[in-house]
Amino acid sequence: MELFAVGAQALRVAVHAQGEGVRVQAADGAGRPVLVVESLVSREVAADQLSPAGRPGDDALFAIEWKALPPADPSAPEDFSTLLAGGGPVEQVTGEVLRGVQEWLEAEETPAARLAVVTRGAVPAGPGESVDVVGAAVWGLVRSAQSEHPDRIVLVDADPALAGDEVDLGLLAGVDEPQVAVREGQVLVPRLARVAGAGQSVPVDRDGTVLITGGTGTLGGLLARHLVAEHGFRRLLLLSRQGPDAPGCADLAAELTALGAADVRIVACDAADRDALAAVLADIPEQAPLTGVVHAAGVLDDGVFTALTQERLNIVLRAKATAAANLDELTRSADVGLFVLYSSASATFGTPGQANYAAANAFLDGLAARRRAEGLAGVSLGWGMWEQASTMTGHLGNRAGRLGPGLSNEQGLALFDAALGVERAAVVAMLLDVHALRSWNSSAAVPALLRGLVPVVVRRADRVAGREVSLVRRLAGLSVEERRGVV
Repeated sequence: MELFAVGAQALRVAVHAQGEGVRVQAADGAGRPVLVVESLVSREVAADQLSPAGRPGDDALFAIEWKALPPADPSAPEDFSTLLAGGGPVEQVTGEVLRGVQEWLEAEETPAARLAVVTRGAVPAGPGESVDVVGAAVWGLVRSAQSEHPDRIVLVDADPALAGDEVDLGLLAGVDEPQVAVREGQVLVPRLARVAGAGQSVPVDRDGTVLITGGTGTLGGLLARHLVAEHGFRRLLLLSRQGPDAPGCADLAAELTALGAADVRIVACDAADRDALAAVLADIPEQAPLTGVVHAAGVLDDGVFTALTQERLNIVLRAKATAAANLDELTRSADVGLFVLYSSASATFGTPGQANYAAANAFLDGLAARRRAEGLAGVSLGWGMWEQASTMTGHLGNRAGRLGPGLSNEQGLALFDAALGVERAAVVAMLLDVHALRSWNSSAAVPALLRGLVPVVVRRADRVAGREVSLVRRLAGLSVEERRGVV
């Protein structure tokens, strides 16, 4: 079989009898070849020959890998406007970057065609690297800005091993990538890749206390049931802003008790309030010390990037990032073997209209990486769409549906278990339909982040008879090496 092109919306197919089977030729609307199958033979297959289905959610865990690009092309220099992300609290730094990018986007004239937002050590691009969690939040914020304003902004993470605030943007000559990290003078780019989950049991004392923020919400309650029924945990501390007054709270507690829980406490506590959280932690009995933490709380306040304000940014950061930072700081003296942060795929993909949410969740991804680098337990689970809508993932319905179907509850819980055995601090859990991706936005190049999953092909099929796809559009967004393959 030979595949010459992808993206055709209609095919003209010729089928010719050949031996025991047929020969198939397919062409696009312009008559250019798309596919040739030299021999296609059909045979009856018995039911016992079919492979058994894998575990729910197999092939649904992904992580970012950093790939080196060839050296820069000095004949293709480019001038950038530059915005350096400074130091300080996450609200301050992301707010400064927000305003800086907004001003640049809204300016009638800019000194350069593209804006480079520069961080340092914001992504774990090298082995065992720690992460500047504030810089990580900046990446989430700007990823959404990139999605709303394609080809205008570049994220550049400078080498944390080098001093100073400047970065040699000459290294990006001829590099048409939206996100890069520079390490030891080499340009690295992110690619999403599948990772295998080990499906290990939760490595925590079952008689200890597991704390779940957002514990009375859809995903928090689902996980609480799973930890009791499938993993044998007996003591749960469920936090939410409403506490015992949350709808369905009494039924949840009764159900957990029926499943085998010996102690279920539901407490009204905003984990972003450091003093309130410290008081709740101090009240955990010595005979059942804290051994697990799951941060599943969060809020939304969606809006386009240019309309985002500091106040709206802070609201979302508080529920996600501030609460996670408090949990990290206040539990370090405890023997916590389970530390899971419920993040979102929006942090990785930069969902349009959710820059504040992407920033907050990218902070969680960075925090998990920092904990791992320090030898502490930590994994950040970037959830994609679920079939059952929730505050955490309901927003992804229309946007992420193009990437694949939603997770069932069974699949989501299986992925939770599998992610605990992955040697990655941050993983994305979603049913990514690679076949759909090949036709998704078929008039443009495959998004850079997904090129490791969707190989770049020689050309795209003509969508309309007699209409050629321009070479410029086919080369847009490709690396120098990938461009050579196209040409």
